[in-house]
Amino acid sequence: MNSIFLRANNNLLKASLVMLSIFVYQINLAFAQSVSSIIKVEYRLGLNLNDAELQHARLSISADTRYRINRNWSIYLDLRGEAADDDVGLGTVNTYSSLSKPLLDGKHTRFEVDRAFVQWRERAHTLTLGKQVTPWGVLDGIQITDRFDPVRRRDFVLTDVRPERIARWGARWRNTLGKFKLDASFALDGTVSQQAEINRLFFTHSTRFTGGINLSSTPIAMIAEQRNTSLEQSTFGMRASRPLGSGELSLLTFRGPDTDPLLTLVQQPLINQPARVALTYQRRTLYGATYDLSLGETVLRGEIAYIPDQSINIISEIPLQSARAKRLLAGVGLDWNAPAQWFVNGQLAIDYVNGEDFSLVRPATDIILTLRAQRTFINGRLLFKGELIGTLNEKDGVLRPELAYDYSDRLKLRSGIDYLFGDENSQFGQFRDNSRFWFAATYTF
Repeated sequence: MNSIFLRANNNLLKASLVMLSIFVYQINLAFAQSVSSIIKVEYRLGLNLNDAELQHARLSISADTRYRINRNWSIYLDLRGEAADDDVGLGTVNTYSSLSKPLLDGKHTRFEVDRAFVQWRERAHTLTLGKQVTPWGVLDGIQITDRFDPVRRRDFVLTDVRPERIARWGARWRNTLGKFKLDASFALDGTVSQQAEINRLFFTHSTRFTGGINLSSTPIAMIAEQRNTSLEQSTFGMRASRPLGSGELSLLTFRGPDTDPLLTLVQQPLINQPARVALTYQRRTLYGATYDLSLGETVLRGEIAYIPDQSINIISEIPLQSARAKRLLAGVGLDWNAPAQWFVNGQLAIDYVNGEDFSLVRPATDIILTLRAQRTFINGRLLFKGELIGTLNEKDGVLRPELAYDYSDRLKLRSGIDYLFGDENSQFGQFRDNSRFWFAATYTF
């Protein structure tokens, strides 16, 4: 009876949030001094490079609105609606807390609140309450210290924004005291990173992500740990920054559930039955520092993070065993406004797990490289971008050339190739059969 009552309450809450979101969005808050709104409609499709078959089709509609109530108060509301075919899917939602799950969720369509928060500003103080993100970190797309928020991984790393953060319900306070900037964030929301649904296009099947299990010979049934809104599954942290030389130094720490799952064996596989595997998200602590330095046409960036209690899967006689290990992440990056209007970015990162006392499922050391170059043509209307992301230790990666054309102020056309390579059991190489040519059209209202 209690479970029925809870489900009814959750459904009622979701329906209420849908109605409230639409109501607030449509009336444009009559008491607001100003309202700014952007609505984007994007259609994206992809053709497999091997057989030219359509393998990716997704329609996305986003509505981002800011209501400025007065000099101190503002309200932000970002809504997202999506439709996708079976091969692509919309990503898992069992990694979301009950309050953060989509308001409407069907097999091929979904409607959810991306962000919804109230913000108060008074001189050096900023207080934000609601569903929000906490972007800590200075490197572009490489997560060293930037691990406070969960992220969408349903499309692997082949996204426009990386990492694609997922907002959670909580509070954030920022303040400036002389040369110091203080930032405290608290997410009372157990949502963790979104994954691709099983058997979908970018469902991770490399053994480093499956606890060492080869899914082609040992099928598994995944059971997700229930996520909720509680102190037990909350994330909290602090960051302090101040100028140092020509740059800025930040020190930060936070504690909360790992956004990457730990796989635990619930039941050994029976005859003609898959093994039952639970995805759990153990709490861990991160200590980190960032520094970025501007030198004329060049910007140098650096990050380092230390996790003393990282939960990882290990190789053992009994499958899906785990242990706690020390983890160190470090990275450097360079932004360069090169001659002939080129912009170049390069980054190198190391991800090390101390596995001296046991056998790791993943490599002890990952060395990640990113290289990017871009330039505009035709008075800035045509943009060429090239990107290479890969791991030097596994010799795998993805090459991503892209052209973007501003057909008009409202319509943008984009096209490119995602060419994945490497061993079929490596991070990037596991998706090498999904290399594709893609096209996207975005219309902004």
